[in-house]
Formats: sequence, C-alpha cells, structure tokens
Amino acid sequence: MGAVHMRSLLVVLLFVSGAAGGSSARGGCVTPVNETCDSLIAFDTADLPYFTSGLIGCVNDVVDKPYWDIFYRYDCFSTGEHTFWMCDSDGDTYIRIYSGGCGWGDGDEFAVADDECPGSPPNADPMLTVMLEAGNSYWIELGTWRPDPPWGAPNLPFVFNAIIETCPGDGDGDGVVGIGDFLALLGLWGSGDPAYDFDDDGVVGIGDFLTVLGSWGPCP
Repeated sequence: MGAVHMRSLLVVLLFVSGAAGGSSARGGCVTPVNETCDSLIAFDTADLPYFTSGLIGCVNDVVDKPYWDIFYRYDCFSTGEHTFWMCDSDGDTYIRIYSGGCGWGDGDEFAVADDECPGSPPNADPMLTVMLEAGNSYWIELGTWRPDPPWGAPNLPFVFNAIIETCPGDGDGDGVVGIGDFLALLGLWGSGDPAYDFDDDGVVGIGDFLTVLGSWGPCP
C-alpha cells in the first residue's frame, strides 16, 4: 500500500477513534444542562404553572449512591401551598426539596415525595403539596431511586410540573378562575392531570367542570 493510502487510512482511523471517545455522554448518557447544583435551572412564582420535560441526569450529585438526578431552584414570591409532581415519568422517580441551599451538603431537606401520583406504583412517580414562604428560595432535586434498569437507568424521560394552590378551580395558578381554566380543563378532559382534577377522583371530568363554574371569578 502506498504512503498516501497509508496516511489516508490513518486519518480515518483517528477520526473514528476521536468520534467514539469524544461523546458528550458518560457511558452513552447525554448530560443535561442542569446536571449539577452549579448548573441548575431557576424559575419563580411568575412562571407558574411551570411545566418542563427532558431526561434525568447521568450521575448522582448529592449522595454517594448510584442514582441519577437533575436540579432546579424555585424563587417563591407568594406565600401559599404549592404542588410539585412528576406523574407519567419513566422509572422510579422522586422529588426532594431543600431549603437554605442545594442538596444535603449546603441545605436542609425540606420535603420529599416518591409514589404519590395516581396509579403509583407501577408509575412510581412523586407528587407533594407544601406550604412555601414568599421571599425564600427552594432547591429541587429530581431523580431516580434505584440503579437497576428500567427503573433507575440514566437519561430516562421525565416530566415536571409545579403550581401554586390558590383556590378550587384555579388550575393555572393565576389567582382567577376564568376562561383560561375553562379551556385548559376541556383540553385535559378524561386525563388524570392533577392541576385540574379538583375533586381528586383521578380523572378530569364533570365534577371538575362544575368546580370551575362554581368558583368563577377572582380567588378569595
């Protein structure tokens, strides 16, 4: 084989080797932007109702166990009960909320949730309602409990929702039961979305529709 062909082959081999070794993933896991406390995603009361989805992280950044997690910070501008949930995520997910700082090293565990979503288990997804105080920040860890697939594999898809509980019928948390809630309820009809399941029967339906009509107007 000529020298030119040898050099060409070497270039191809180096390119393939670099592509294989230069992946942004840890063992095939794609690192989310909010993998660590230092790179967390922040949102506040003005962003509620808050909804996001994506992939759980690649390593555990809080405790020395083979779990995977990602991080958010919620800046609370209005004292009231807040509900956070991960219903219909993949795997055995959990929510931990910290006050004073992110994780056990810098803060204190404020609340934790595991299997509270309707149908959990087998969904094994968390939902919790907690009273939060205006002027405070709260750090939120979303993760998977167990290291064995399919329950705790890295990069499992998740959904995350947060609302402020203002009054019955106000599913969007804007302080008013109105046309936005009416249209949202119709769009969620038949689902188990906790934001509009006001009678807690596991299904958005006629009872929830009547709640919206009965509470129409500004929240007390």
